[in-house]
Amino acid sequence: MTNTQNVKTKLEKTSYPKMVTDLATQNHFLKLLAYGLTGVTALLLVVVIFLLKKSPDVIAIDPNGSVASVSHELHVSHVEAAAKKYIEYRYSWNPQNINSQLSLAEDFIYSSLKSSFKKSLGETIKFVKDRQVVQKVYPNEIKVDLKNKTVSVVADRITEFDSLKAATVLKTTLNFDLDSATEKNPWGIFFTKEIESEVGK
Repeated sequence: MTNTQNVKTKLEKTSYPKMVTDLATQNHFLKLLAYGLTGVTALLLVVVIFLLKKSPDVIAIDPNGSVASVSHELHVSHVEAAAKKYIEYRYSWNPQNINSQLSLAEDFIYSSLKSSFKKSLGETIKFVKDRQVVQKVYPNEIKVDLKNKTVSVVADRITEFDSLKAATVLKTTLNFDLDSATEKNPWGIFFTKEIESEVGK
């Protein structure tokens, strides 16, 4: 009986260090796994922060609704579309939305020119709000000169104030440059100069 007890004690003594070794090994692997998961989580956080700070990609759409092929060539229709949208923001407004409309028009102006653009329209904004002027324009002729980088626009202009309505013709010439597209200006067309002509000239 004593021999059997001694053998059992020896077996228990020899198996105990092995259990401790197994636990230590498992603990080591768990630590490595925890460190690995922490590293992956940190990397994912960096990627998420980078994607949040990155500006959205602008995708050009052709008239058929499909993604247009990327090209660095300047096309007349491309400039026409940008000019039409700029004229809409620049000349169609009412006392309530004139500030927001002109702010949208600023997206077609270089940052270095925005200050002078705002200054030139200060009196117009004041007059529109004081006299409650409503104006709409309807472009009927847009001619693009790619060589000289100019756009000539002729539009019908309807103006209402003091219970009066007047229909006149808007004639203006825009100088433009092609630059990087933005979310608010997907054409990448920026107007650097604008000359409004008198009717008949």
